[in-house]
Amino acid sequence: MKWTKKEIDPTLVREIARRYQIDTLTASILVRRNITEPEQLRFYLEDDLQLLHNPFLFASMEDAIDRLLMAHDEDEKVLVFGDSDTDGITSTALMTELLRDFGLEVFHKVPEGEEPYGLSVSAIDFAAENNISLIVTVDCGISNHDEVAYAQRKGIDVIIADHHHLQAPAPPEAIAVLDPKLPDCGYPFRDLSGCGVALKLAHALAIARLGMYKEPFALLYAGSALSLDEAAGLADDAGGADSAMVADSVSALTIEAVRLDNLIETSRLKIRSRSDGVFPSDTLEKLEKFLRGRVIIAWNKKEIHSFFREHFGNAAELDVMDLGQLSAGFWPAMARSPFASLVRASRLKKYAGSAHSAIDTLKGIFSAYVLQTLQSQNLLTERMFQLAALGTIADLMPLKDENRIIVRKGVESINASPSNGIRELKSGLGLAKPLGAIEIAWQITPTINAAGRLGTPKLALDLLQAKTVESAITAASALIQANSERRRLGTEAWENIREALNQSLEKSNGKYAVVGSSEIKPGITGLLASKAANIMKVPVIVAVFKADGTCTGSIRGGANFPLTRLLAHCADLFLDYGGHDSAAGFTLKTERWQSFLERLSEFMAQTEYNAEEPELSIDAELPHAYVTPELVNLCRLFEPFGEENDPLVFCSRQVSMIDAQVVGKNGKNHLKLTLDFGTYKWPAMLWDGAERLERDFSFRNGDRVDILYKVTMNYWNGEERPQLELYDIRRTEG
Repeated sequence: MKWTKKEIDPTLVREIARRYQIDTLTASILVRRNITEPEQLRFYLEDDLQLLHNPFLFASMEDAIDRLLMAHDEDEKVLVFGDSDTDGITSTALMTELLRDFGLEVFHKVPEGEEPYGLSVSAIDFAAENNISLIVTVDCGISNHDEVAYAQRKGIDVIIADHHHLQAPAPPEAIAVLDPKLPDCGYPFRDLSGCGVALKLAHALAIARLGMYKEPFALLYAGSALSLDEAAGLADDAGGADSAMVADSVSALTIEAVRLDNLIETSRLKIRSRSDGVFPSDTLEKLEKFLRGRVIIAWNKKEIHSFFREHFGNAAELDVMDLGQLSAGFWPAMARSPFASLVRASRLKKYAGSAHSAIDTLKGIFSAYVLQTLQSQNLLTERMFQLAALGTIADLMPLKDENRIIVRKGVESINASPSNGIRELKSGLGLAKPLGAIEIAWQITPTINAAGRLGTPKLALDLLQAKTVESAITAASALIQANSERRRLGTEAWENIREALNQSLEKSNGKYAVVGSSEIKPGITGLLASKAANIMKVPVIVAVFKADGTCTGSIRGGANFPLTRLLAHCADLFLDYGGHDSAAGFTLKTERWQSFLERLSEFMAQTEYNAEEPELSIDAELPHAYVTPELVNLCRLFEPFGEENDPLVFCSRQVSMIDAQVVGKNGKNHLKLTLDFGTYKWPAMLWDGAERLERDFSFRNGDRVDILYKVTMNYWNGEERPQLELYDIRRTEG
């Protein structure tokens, strides 16, 4: 294994530590991971639902909400159509529950058996037969042009909530298309899961149900032009030479206002007084024009009225809602605070790309109030975040931007108060300990996925929609059994394709292996490709030829293999594809299989990659005194770990071993060490590393070792203790 550590700018580290009030170790890890911009940093250093992007940034969101409101008013029936994998199942469950809670009569469908991915003609016929007039697709639909047109001919409208790439010049002509990967979608984050998009639709509908949809709001602040810390900053910048300018700025007054449409800022107004506190003569005229027809919200109604009477007499009459009073039920102490102190205390202002003024603090408080109200009225629920977290983790979405907030909140809720089905699935799998995103990715989502892989996604829907403990236990048991069956089928299929894979590997001169067969189930191709890639240490493709004339395949890449470039190289052959550099899948017409093999051979012939030695990037090299249990808190700051956010990798050198044991149930192939860092003695595990003891380093001879490791929690007999999990270990040289 190759150890690498990126060189970083110490000046940038100190600046980030100072600005964001964090220690230099944390700052150095952020810089080493290229997380340096305010819009990136806030998703690591804060844990606030305010960081979620407004769902109405989707250009089609108003069209979707208008259509759902009409369906509600007209007592229409709705069909939710999803996909059969974990992301599709969680999306279907979330959207079905959302619309039923809204008062609609809702049916749901996902592909069963060998039914193809995506909205089908048979589902549309089912809708027509049952007088359903609206279909909402989740985690699918973006490539269903013909089916959407067919639904229209049947008099059925379609809303598409998907996250897959558009493979055509334009999306289907649906009532609304919500897909963050569309270039003109308006949404600022492209990597939502399918269930993440469903959560956005739920959030928008919650705002509508709260009565704030298309409600024209305006936020208003009137008072000092600068807060105390801003004034101090000006004085520092001026170096004392322009003290008169600073004094004038502090004594000046300001009136600021922001227009909000669907809670999105659309424009702002700022009027400053002279240093003597006198405003321009046209101030009221400008303000009245800016605020006309809007619900005006300020922090302290009495202070606002007093300010305007003092500076404009009786000419200013404002009908103002008091946000301080509105917020008192949630935050009584904050409601009694002077607004200037709230401006100073604002955590989010340090992430502002430009100057953060008092009106920005007011906007943040109003946003927090709306979110708190949505949650208190069960319009935006922890259940929704649990489902969206499962979908995001299962579909290997990058854990950056708002995905970090969605997954963090969902995982916390899964651990604290899981819904019936998730709780009983955890119990059935023997998962009593708190789970992180990685544990969920390894244990929970593959089990849910098994149902769809075997053509029985209803098992997973039954689990997630279980209303009673009894039904949840039954569903969890059936799902665990289905996962066992999937593994059994995988074992049988492996024996059938192993020789073909070996022949393919030999034919490619050891560069890759590929096999296509009509004898295996589509749902286990990923399982087989993963097993082969782990054994052969090269990219592997396993595909199945289906009776409908299509071929579905799974690809698993070896170390450093540019899998996404391979997908792009063959994109014109695919009906659908997706994935990343370690795992991907595709569908094409079987008649194009030979063309795909030729294109694959062409790509591999011109592609060089290092498949021999994996590389591990070091986040921080720690002196022994830094290796304390406090590292657990540092790691938690960077959670959730997963796609594009690997666990922190630390390096320490010249570490003494005070114990070494070979452990393991079957064959004892793991190595358990006790390492001496001075004040603290750490248990450490090197999985499958027993053979390295006394070969690569010696405990008997008292070798010191250099180690690469991550910090994890070990749960045993109800107790949790921090431990080190080693990636690699070497005898210290010299």
